[in-house]
Amino acid sequence: MTVRAKVGRLAAMTRRRSTLRQAFHGLGTGVRPGPGAPRADNHLLEETVRERTAALEAANAKLSSSLEQLHATQAQLLFADRLIALGRIAAGVGHEINNPLAFILSNLEYIHQELQQKERLSEQDRQEILEALAETRDGAERIRLIVRDLQTLSRAEDVGSGPAELAAVVRTAAKMAMHELRHRARLVVECDGVPPVQGNGSRLGQVFLNLLLNAAQSIPPGNAEANEVRVVARPDAPGHVLVEVRDTGCGIAPEHRERIFDPFFTTKPLGVGTGLGLAVCHGIVTSLGGTLTMESSPGQGSIFRVCLPVAGAFVQTPRSQADWT
Repeated sequence: MTVRAKVGRLAAMTRRRSTLRQAFHGLGTGVRPGPGAPRADNHLLEETVRERTAALEAANAKLSSSLEQLHATQAQLLFADRLIALGRIAAGVGHEINNPLAFILSNLEYIHQELQQKERLSEQDRQEILEALAETRDGAERIRLIVRDLQTLSRAEDVGSGPAELAAVVRTAAKMAMHELRHRARLVVECDGVPPVQGNGSRLGQVFLNLLLNAAQSIPPGNAEANEVRVVARPDAPGHVLVEVRDTGCGIAPEHRERIFDPFFTTKPLGVGTGLGLAVCHGIVTSLGGTLTMESSPGQGSIFRVCLPVAGAFVQTPRSQADWT
């Protein structure tokens, strides 16, 4: 081998050794740094982790605060809608209280006069006074029940979700809505024999009161015998109870059906509706693990279906709106 060849071979080997040395040095820099490097790199990594952790904790605290505010706002919205519903039936409640109160006062005045004017009462007088007292007691009991229903509906605090007697809730809502309905349609309630559902009685009462008031307002007053609002409750899918609220009102136009549960959407004139009622109903029902769906045609009335899980039952997912249509 010539000297020139030997020199070329030696130069090639030197280049290869240099390339290998650079490769190992680069590998060592990424995985196993040389002396003095690991401590600096670890310190930088720890500092980055601390900064990212602090930023994550701050973001989590901000998110938790926003979530608490959202829950508080939601609770206020639910209660505000409940008060709106109470405002819509205030005149009817006043009428319901005024009637028994009138004959309570009248009977008490009669009893007072009888006892003042007669030192000794005949058997007939005694019987008449006892009848007046019985009527007075019945009137006071009627007022007590009305006040109890109002308290049930207007309770602001969330008392949790437990077994609720659906039939009693529906009947209470029907009594509260009766003043709005009696001049517009016949009310038929069929809800016997259904099991308790998982939910809060106060909030469920808010749902059915809103649905009944909406049904009433879809029917013009003055022809009650020709129209009907029917509430029917029955067992449905395994572990569920279905409640249908049907009316013979004006129905809902096709272009409005997709937005009927949107907050603040309303087809009522300005100042008549807030557009919160059905949105709040939908929120309450879905929060209880149920569904609220609607079927309607212009001039053919509407059907609102509330599907709720039975209290304590192992339930399947309730049917969607597509299953109904």
